[in-house]
This record gives sequence, structure tokens and C-alpha cells, in this order.
Amino acid sequence: MTKTGWQELISQSSQRGAESTGWRPSFFRPAREEDAERLERLLRDEPRLQVFDAIDRQLADLVKTRHPSRTLGEQEIARLVEEHLGGAPRAAYGVWVHYPWSRRLVHLLDEAEFVELRTNRNKYKISAEEQAALARRRIGVVGLSVGQSVALTIALERSAGELRIADFDHLELSNMNRIRTGVHNLDVPKVVATARDIAELDPFFQVKCFSEGVTPDNIDRFLLGEPGEGEGKLDIVVDECDSLDIKLELRFRARAHRIPVLMDTSDRGLIDVERFDLEPDRPILHGLVGDLTPDRIRGLSTEDKVPYVMQMIGQDTLSTRFAASLLEVQQTVSTWPQLGSAVVHGGAAAADTARRLALGEPVRSGRYYVDLEQIIGGPEAARGPATGAPEARGPALDPASLARPLGGAEGAVALDPERLQRIVAAGVAAPSGGNCQPWRWVYEARRLGLFHDRARSESLADFQGAGGVVALGAAAENVVLAAHREGLSVRVAPFPREGDEHLAATFDFFGAPVGGAEGHAMDGLADAIGQRHTNRRQGDRAALSSEQRDALTAAVRSVPGAELHLLEAPAQLEEIAALLGAGDRARLLAQRTHADMMKEIRWTEAEAEARRDGIFVGAFELSPTDLAGFRVCRDWRAMELVRRWGGGGALEKTARKAIAGAMAVALITMPRAGLVDYFQGGRAVERAWLTATQLGIAVYPMATLPYLFARLIRGGGEGMDAGTIALAKGLRARYLRLFDVTDATAEILLFRLSLAGPPSTRSLRRPLEDVLVVR
Repeated sequence: MTKTGWQELISQSSQRGAESTGWRPSFFRPAREEDAERLERLLRDEPRLQVFDAIDRQLADLVKTRHPSRTLGEQEIARLVEEHLGGAPRAAYGVWVHYPWSRRLVHLLDEAEFVELRTNRNKYKISAEEQAALARRRIGVVGLSVGQSVALTIALERSAGELRIADFDHLELSNMNRIRTGVHNLDVPKVVATARDIAELDPFFQVKCFSEGVTPDNIDRFLLGEPGEGEGKLDIVVDECDSLDIKLELRFRARAHRIPVLMDTSDRGLIDVERFDLEPDRPILHGLVGDLTPDRIRGLSTEDKVPYVMQMIGQDTLSTRFAASLLEVQQTVSTWPQLGSAVVHGGAAAADTARRLALGEPVRSGRYYVDLEQIIGGPEAARGPATGAPEARGPALDPASLARPLGGAEGAVALDPERLQRIVAAGVAAPSGGNCQPWRWVYEARRLGLFHDRARSESLADFQGAGGVVALGAAAENVVLAAHREGLSVRVAPFPREGDEHLAATFDFFGAPVGGAEGHAMDGLADAIGQRHTNRRQGDRAALSSEQRDALTAAVRSVPGAELHLLEAPAQLEEIAALLGAGDRARLLAQRTHADMMKEIRWTEAEAEARRDGIFVGAFELSPTDLAGFRVCRDWRAMELVRRWGGGGALEKTARKAIAGAMAVALITMPRAGLVDYFQGGRAVERAWLTATQLGIAVYPMATLPYLFARLIRGGGEGMDAGTIALAKGLRARYLRLFDVTDATAEILLFRLSLAGPPSTRSLRRPLEDVLVVR
């Protein structure tokens, strides 16, 4: 036979197999003349038919179970079988069942005796009265991955008299890590494969298939049955479908018809029970999804469904592995993972719950966990901290430095309390990394001192506290502008005490111009202090005008030595987006920097209001999907898994999205990297930011990379793991092709410029009484 010939024959055979989607067996009872003739034709016309006749063993088993108190020998069993047959020929006894899809013909006891014998080992886990009651129950199963395991377990126990199963999908090879079936069923509709499995287990079990799945058009037919066909309302619905809109639709309609709904999530053994039969006003999914409707989520991509999955399952109750896996959806996996062990476990738990509910046992609405990982091996929390490394703390503010007299300049004027508060309030309105507000203000003897509270700003990304010093420089700039608005001259002394890094600056105020006082060229920026804010909202790509570029450059260069570097070309922006994304990923996948970042975040408005520092999560302007992913990032155990898997590509998306709408990415530098340079650089940052505010340009600091590089270059990577060091070196080489800087340069702030709408929220500030001491 030629290759072409055998290929043609295989094609024809495959086509015949594909066309066969039947799942109901045929029954032949040879005691009836008509059935005997049909059976004879079948045997004659189907030469490849496989015949299985184990009726003798079934009869022997039946008589043994009917005499449980006796130990029967072979001869007595044979005698009892003959009595039972009553002279009827064995070949004609019972029923012959033909499974056309597998070409099998099986000789079985007929229905009553088959069910009696097959359920014999249920006693007394299920009593005879309960078994009879269950035979009158109808259960619907929607979704046949986990649902297949539920349906087969219900059929195994015969804990229902009718099953309605629904799934629109065909069996794929990737389903077979969790669906118990054979490879011959590939591309067979899941409902057909499941119905066939049930029929091969129990050909008398009543199954109705919905091969189109449950849809808005057929949902009531699924729930209520076809009255003309003698069907009735379901007693229980088991929801295991992946379509979130159908999950909701199913519950709305089940609630309307007062049908309870069960669900297994195959994560942590969660069984969800909603007793709509007893609580017709119960909120859908226990109120976890609020007023979410099917129309709002119909047609969403797998990635966009993630936040709603989080709501439905409950983000805080996810297993660590499942949570970590969600970050990889449509990155390194196409959809969320499921394991065969979890599916089989969940199928058993759901079937058990359904049986008890069908029998009227007290099953309450709620969520129940049978978490094998926690039960066998101890709680998850024992495997490592959820929040990563212990919180790093910088050196406390030196009490001796704080206690030393500030002194005071001759001729300086005293500030009355109201004026002092206005000036310091302007200072604390300055930006700081993570809104850490690393300042302490002391007013004494007509001099204002600004101290660096490094315990508030210390992090692995802030090498030697330089980022905190930038914030102090920005605060100093605001103090000068506010004092000028008050009609005062100001003399500023950065780090006035030799060897004392705690006292960042002193300010002396005068009622008239004096030597060494600050100039007034930037006074026009004062009105922008209260308007200045970080804006992470996505903008539309637009070009900087020459006027805007000149104004920003002039503002930066007004500080001696400060320089503004701009990336505006599309290729440059694409490259910096890639670098920033890689930096974000590195920060979240290294334990210390992860812990540093998480301590900055305020996860609720109440927490943000109570603390009045850090960054409220709403300020990140994340989409629901990205916010759901970011919440997963809270748990270091999940991030550690993502790192171990070599994943985390999704962690780069936020930076890429941010730069997609940028006018430019800017870097402010100073020629050297001393504390005074960073302080003066902070003043340049504030001048540029206030100028951008007046120009209507949004500013979004993206400072991770420069400070990571500072630790790499000047600190030898101290505190960084080997993987992060290697990554940082590679990123640095690419970064140097974008910016004209050297290892000696102080890179003060990297930030995005864009045209964007107003931010959703603004960061708060601690009250003056917490940061200002007057003595």
C-alpha cells in the first residue's frame, strides 16, 4: 500500500470518527423477540464488534450481596444463581448494552439489579431511603474540566437521578492534565466524552447534554428542563465554567428560580455554597462582586478577566502558587493553571456537598476550604514571610545633632507662628521618594534648621541617603520661594556643620536684602507650589515645544552645575521604556527592594489618611487588571516563585505603558556626587517641576534606575544579589548610550514628562506638628 493510500484511509476513518458524536448506548433484551432479532443483526453486521460477557460474575456478586450474613462457597453460589435465573437462559438474561462509539457489546444485569448491585457498597454511608431520595434529584453541571470530575463522582455514587451537563468546548490535549479520559477523545465535545464515560460506568444513568454550553438563550431550559419531555427544575447547580459572564448569569437566574449553586475553584480546596433556595435575596457570590453584571465582562480577554477572577475567588485567600501564576497569564502561560490532583479533590468535595445538600442536610451558604497543603505539612505562613525582607532602617536622627543649638545670624528677623507655619508648610509640600517625607524642622533663635530623618527614607535603592537629600533640597527651594512671597530675604547654608550629615540646611530670614541671600529670579514659581503633584495618569504622545524645552532647561540650569538631559525621539523612548520596565521587574523580584517598595504603599484610603505618608495605591493610575496584579505583588512568596520560574515579564508593562504616552523622559544631573550636589540637585528638580506645572506638563518620577546604578557604581553593588548586579550592569551599558553621563555624575532624578488629565488622587503630608519643633 502506498503512503498516499494509507493516508487516504486514515482520513476517511478519522472523518467517520469525527462525525460520530453519539453518547447514548443501545439496549437489547433478548427475552423480547424484537430485541433478539436486532441483536442478531448487530452481531452479523458489525464484524469488528467486541463482546464482553461477565453475567456469571455479576449474578454471583448479586446473590452474595443478598446474603451478607453468610459465607457462601462456590457450589452454594452456583445454586443460588440458578434459583435466581429460574430456568432462564443466561445469554437472554438481563440486557446487552451496545456502545457504538467503541464498538463494544456488554452483557449486564438489567437496570434494577444493576443499580442495586452497583450501589451496594454505598450502604450505610448512603441508606436505602437516601439512595431512593437521591434518585429523584436533578443536578446540573456547567463546565467540564473540574465539572467532569464532579459529574463522574455524582454518577459513581448515583447521588442524583438525572445529570444535565453543559460545555461548548471540545477536548484538547492541554485539558488532559486534569480531565480523566483517553487520547482517542481528543477533539470530541467535552459533553459527549463525559456522557460516554458515565454511560460506560452506568448505562442506565440519565444524562442530558448541552453541547453549546449554557447561554443566555438556553439557561432557563437548562435550569428548568423541557416540560413537554417530563423534565423538571434542577435541585442543584454546580458551576465550574470559565466564562465569567455565564457564572454571573447562572447565579442571577438560579437565584430567581431558587436553586442553590455550588462551585469548586480547584485552588486550596475551596467549595463555595450559595443557598438561593433558602435565601432568595442573597447577594451574588456573597457580595464579593458588588453590582457586577454579565454584560460588563462579556467578551473580555483572559488577561482582562483577572481582576474579576480575583473578586470572585477572593484575592487574599488565593494560594501562593495560583497568585504567582496569575502574573504569568498571557506572558508565559495562556490561562490560569489547574492540577489534576486539585480537580479530582475538588470534584469529590463538590459531589459530596451536593449529595448532602440534596438530602436536606444542614449545608449553609459560605466558603469552605479543604486546603491539603495547609492541612498536610503546616500553614503556608511557615514557609516564609509574605512581605519579604525585614524592613530596612537608616540611622536614626542623631539626638546630639538635633539638640545642638542652631545659632542665628545677626540681623535675622524672628518669624511669628503663622508666618513660620506658612513657610514650613511650603517646605513639606515638596516631593520625596515614595512620599517618605524625610524631614524634621527645628526653629530656634530666629534660624530654621532642616534635618535629614534617614530612618524615613532609607532603602536599598537610595544609596547613602542621596535620594532623601534630593527631597530636602526640593523642600529648601520651596522654603526660599515661600519666604520671598512673604517679603523676606533668605540666606541658605547647605550642610553647615562639618561632619554632620543630619543637619541638611539652615535658613536665616531678613526683612531687607542682605549679602549672600538667595536671588529672586525664580520667585514666579511660588504660586505653583500648591499645585505641584506627581501625575502617573496615561497621556497621549505629544512633542515638547521649543518654548517648553527652553523653559525647563532654563529652570534646571538656574542652579549652578545642574543639567537637563532629554530623550524625545521615538527610538530613545522605546529603549528607556524597556530599561525602566526591566528595572521595575528587578526591584520587585529582589527581596530587599521588594520590601522597600511595599513599605511605601498604602493599600486603602483609610490607611493613606491615617498615615499621611507613602503612596496610596490609587495614585498609580493602574487598570483593574494591572491593579489586581500589583496586589499579588504584595506577597514576597509569590514574587519569589515568579523569580524562580524566570517570569515577571508582566512587571515591565507599567513602565512601558507610561512611556508610551510620554512627551519626553528627562534626567537632571549634577557634575559630582557629594551631599551638597544632591541637595542643590533637589533644588533644580523642584524648579523644573514647578515650571512644568505652570506649563501644564505632568511629571512622573521614575527614579529606580539611577539610584540602583549609584549603588552599583559607588557602592560596589553592596546589598544587591548577584542576579540583580548582573542585570544592572547590562542595563547600565544600554543606559549610557542614551545619556551623556559618567560614573562621577550625580543622577538626581529621572522622570517622565507628558500631557495628561488630572490625577485620581494626590499624596498627603504629615501635619506640621509632627515635623516642626519650635524651641
